[in-house]
Amino acid sequence: LQPESIEDIIATIALYRPGPMDSIPDYIERRHDKSKISYKTPLVEPILRSTYGCIVYQEQVMQIFSKVAGYSYGRADIVRRAMSKKKLDELIKEREIFINGAVNNGVDKQVATELFDEMESFAKYAFNKSHAAAYAFISYRTAYLKANFPKEYYASLITSVLGSTEKMADYIDECGKVGIRVLPPDVNQSDINFSVENNDIRFGLLAIKNVGVSFISSIVAEREKNGKYESFDDFVYRLKDTDINKRQVEALIKSGSFDVFGKHRSQLYRVYEAAIDGAHSISKTTANGQLDITQLMSGEEIASTIPKIDYPELPEFSMKDLLLYERDVLGLCFSGHILDSYEKHLKELKPKDINSILGDELLRDRSYVSVAGLITSRTVKKTKNDENMAFVKISDSYGEIELVVFPKAFSQYSSYLTVDNVIFVEGQVSIKDEEPPKIILNSCKTVYSNSEYEGVNKGSSKLYLKVKSVKEPIVNDIIELLKEYSGDTEIIFYDNEAKKYVRASNLTIAASDDVIFALKAILGEDSVVLKN
Repeated sequence: LQPESIEDIIATIALYRPGPMDSIPDYIERRHDKSKISYKTPLVEPILRSTYGCIVYQEQVMQIFSKVAGYSYGRADIVRRAMSKKKLDELIKEREIFINGAVNNGVDKQVATELFDEMESFAKYAFNKSHAAAYAFISYRTAYLKANFPKEYYASLITSVLGSTEKMADYIDECGKVGIRVLPPDVNQSDINFSVENNDIRFGLLAIKNVGVSFISSIVAEREKNGKYESFDDFVYRLKDTDINKRQVEALIKSGSFDVFGKHRSQLYRVYEAAIDGAHSISKTTANGQLDITQLMSGEEIASTIPKIDYPELPEFSMKDLLLYERDVLGLCFSGHILDSYEKHLKELKPKDINSILGDELLRDRSYVSVAGLITSRTVKKTKNDENMAFVKISDSYGEIELVVFPKAFSQYSSYLTVDNVIFVEGQVSIKDEEPPKIILNSCKTVYSNSEYEGVNKGSSKLYLKVKSVKEPIVNDIIELLKEYSGDTEIIFYDNEAKKYVRASNLTIAASDDVIFALKAILGEDSVVLKN
């Protein structure tokens, strides 16, 4: 179309609907070649001139009824509404009245009939121009901002959907596609909302779950008044008289907002409760009327009196834990994606990207696909036959899709379908109108992390465990332990008293070196055997 005016944008919005959509090719052709414009009768030329002879708006229908057939605007609107509500009896009556009125105005009966039929088909879905104009005005303004002030535009756009983690993630992903980085939250850089920082966008503190707007406002106000926070100790002390609490600080730690201070999140996690208790103690002392000596000190002297936190020597959380914590409070992961640490096994499995399935318009219903992802939610339902089935959502680095797990598959694979487990799924795509595609699960298995994959005994399919008796409590303890390591290796106990083998039903595990080592430590070196 190549719009050149607000009128073109208004027409585009009104045309892109069932009914009017049929006129899009004619409209575009006439827009670029005025010789193609034609009118069924000269009476409609003043009405349709601005839309190149095409009926685009409801108002034009009313004008045609009035100009061509002599209707009052009030009666013309009644007919328009009858068309939109498909009241056929009323339309049959109006058809004859319209044609007779048009003939009386000198219009050929055949032309009048064609004009009425065209309006009848059009008006079922037509937009009124005033409605389309409001949309066009907003569309033009936002397009202008997006084109000329993209960082400010996206920062405002993301802020506008703080209540929807899914939309936030979509817009942040869109920023990456257009070359704009969204930086992680930072207590020394982030504002309350998403904001522009040089050539990037900084994550807004208000988007962190479990952190209230009052506390966030205090963080920003204190920083603007007295400068950036020098350390976690300094942060807690300076905010001791606000509504600081453990839940909010925990969320800030998980989000990475304190990474600027150079401490592991694991270290902060260990000390934050004691630090807040200490700050509250100081605050209460002052509130009870005891002199706050810091009121008489300089800034450097105050800094020297801040209670110092003794940070334990701890390794950082595992990458998976870091990412899960980030997803928990931010709705997305800034330090990478959980599947990054599973790439060795995924390279062998060769799953499809979830987004490639969601966006494949040529994909047919019941097509076979395979995907891999992190389980983000699981909902178990009862069928009419009182059997369990489940709806499971998994996400990879590109998107999220829902799995439908019918009873037979659920009974076989339920131990794999736990939140935060990474699985490989084979199944059939279910495509229904106006719904995103789903996958009907046929089979699944655990995906090993890079370190696990190196240690997995890939040729082993059965793990034999020798026990005194399968009735011993230790057997149940072992089963509970092994449930945490879902995989493809069967577990078979050898009952030494009964002299027989007992297969552990509905339990298969990842036979990694770590698991084998742990089992040998419990049962003894000779009581744990892997076989093909």
